[in-house]
Amino acid sequence: MRPLWQIPRNSLFWLLLSVVISIALHLEHLPPWVALAGIVATLWQIQLYRERWRQPGRLLKWSLAGACAGGLFLHYGRMNGLEPMVALLFSGYSLKLLELHHKRDALVLIYLSYLIIILQSLFSTTIVSSFLVLIALLPVTAALVAMHGGAENTRPVAALRTGLAMLLQAIPLMLVMFIVMPRIGSLWAIPQKTSGTTGVSDSMSPGDMTRLGRSGKIAFRVEFDGPIPAQSQLYWRGLVFSGFDGRRWDQQGPWGYNDGKFLQWSDQGLEAWDSVIKRRGEPLSYRVTLEATNSPWLFALSTPLPQSSTVALSRDFRLVSKNPVNAKLQYSVKSWLNNQLEPESLVGWRHKLELALPSGFNPKTREIAEQWREQTPDTLALINRLLALYNQEFIYTLRPPALGKHTVDEFLWGTKKGFCEFYASSFVFFMRAAGVPARVVVGYQGGERHPTENYLLVHQYDAHAWAEVWIQGSGWLRVDPTAAVAPERIEMSFADLFSEQADFLSASPFALERLRHIQWLNNLRLKLDSLDYAWAKWVLGYENVQNDFLLSLLGAINPQRIALFLLLAGGIALLPIFIMLYLSRDKNTRDELDRLFLQYCSRLEKMGLPRRPGEGARDFAQRISRCAPGLAEAVEHLTGIYESARYGEEGGTEVKAFKTALKGFKPSREELLSST
Repeated sequence: MRPLWQIPRNSLFWLLLSVVISIALHLEHLPPWVALAGIVATLWQIQLYRERWRQPGRLLKWSLAGACAGGLFLHYGRMNGLEPMVALLFSGYSLKLLELHHKRDALVLIYLSYLIIILQSLFSTTIVSSFLVLIALLPVTAALVAMHGGAENTRPVAALRTGLAMLLQAIPLMLVMFIVMPRIGSLWAIPQKTSGTTGVSDSMSPGDMTRLGRSGKIAFRVEFDGPIPAQSQLYWRGLVFSGFDGRRWDQQGPWGYNDGKFLQWSDQGLEAWDSVIKRRGEPLSYRVTLEATNSPWLFALSTPLPQSSTVALSRDFRLVSKNPVNAKLQYSVKSWLNNQLEPESLVGWRHKLELALPSGFNPKTREIAEQWREQTPDTLALINRLLALYNQEFIYTLRPPALGKHTVDEFLWGTKKGFCEFYASSFVFFMRAAGVPARVVVGYQGGERHPTENYLLVHQYDAHAWAEVWIQGSGWLRVDPTAAVAPERIEMSFADLFSEQADFLSASPFALERLRHIQWLNNLRLKLDSLDYAWAKWVLGYENVQNDFLLSLLGAINPQRIALFLLLAGGIALLPIFIMLYLSRDKNTRDELDRLFLQYCSRLEKMGLPRRPGEGARDFAQRISRCAPGLAEAVEHLTGIYESARYGEEGGTEVKAFKTALKGFKPSREELLSST
């Protein structure tokens, strides 16, 4: 007979399959060696089951644990973040396979499998990802069923069928919770990456935008009320950088996203700011569905006017969310592409801020800029002269060379190869050195038009940096030096321009965009995206309706009112169960009989005659009669009543009889001694 602690074969099969599926789900954001460690641990466990390999020793397991911890630290630099934490959990999950001995070890792995599969939802909430998560839960549930199932679940297919039935039964409850439960912020937050390929960062240095140019992830989608504007007009402003330390640009200045003096919310009115904005023509109306960025910065076309109550307009004419965007966010905007920003004048400290340069950097550029300014006093002519320089010998590339201390000098007068941030940074530095207020703007440029739906897909590789120059009487003028080097970057999509280069989408090896030249695969990609967009709009739209309902029901939403609402809803849901239990309390005589029988066994155990595990009532009575003949008559009498109550037709009457007989059953030491 198989020992109780042994793991059932079909449960082990489904468990190992669950591990492989979990690895596949997280393959995109796990270090390759962590995924490889999980595969090796799975193969090791298979060989252990086949008795081909031996269990790893304690020294080897500790060495592997130390190697994983060291590897994660070297890969991420620190463990503060979502991806490092998931990778750490995954490493422990894989190593646990190497000490899979008992049922309790298998149960730990099953519960971890549930957790790791659900963690995929933190990285992606697309309809395809949600479907894959539901599918991945099936083998884990089958493993759990096989672990506890009876004879009917001894075959893998039977366990899978039972697991599928359980998941299908849980779907209605899941839907009810989705409809009823409000979206409440978590009690804690896990920091996420703010750079790399996750989105535009709150600072910019050479190479930052280049890394984004290798990612095929969706940044946001835009749906216009009318026709989509021309590609060259689609400059999605995100952040404005006025501070420069010689290498890195950032948002230096008094306005922060929590500073009420420099933010105006749409429900507060924006009249006070109209004096510095001159809008012309009809506005563009559109809705942006932004992917999670874990930052408050939003993206919109020039001179945006937010239409959502949780979106503010900053003093430098960009949009800011009330809270960091930790999940998909949809907001409505109106933009005037024909506009003038602050055409009259700049406040003194603003003028000084937009001219500031650090000392000790790029001396050659400073000198040449001063010379050109003397030779070309007209600002527009100076701008055109610098753009003509870019147009001569410069190269727009995804693989720019590294730069040293004097980044602008080395780029302008040395390498002459770079991505958009190289051109924007050098242009703004040159303008400031020539005495012209200028700043860097980062965001996205262009987008991919969906061929059958009226919306625009903006990818991470569309990330872009350009410049804004202030001219008296004209205000802030957008200047894109990249257009002077590679005008096709502005006129056509980034994907069409770089699709033949090896570095394109190198950070997204599994992106379907890599196969966009295959017509049917490209059509499939776009169809899946339209389904995902429809899913996102439905979910976000429902959340808005639900929030309005809760607001009308509870008034101002706060944690206390939400807790009271949940307690009330939970009490109403549990009320039928309590009623059923109350009505059936007198019908369940078997529970009373079990309690009385355990009292009977307890009295005998105190006399040194315990009942053995798995021993039936009749076998127990016969053993007592042999060991203690003095108790035989009473024990046989009680056992007969118990069996009649348990198996007879008059169960309720016999239970009372057993209870009465048990009151008189008080064995003593003398009876036990006299029988030996």
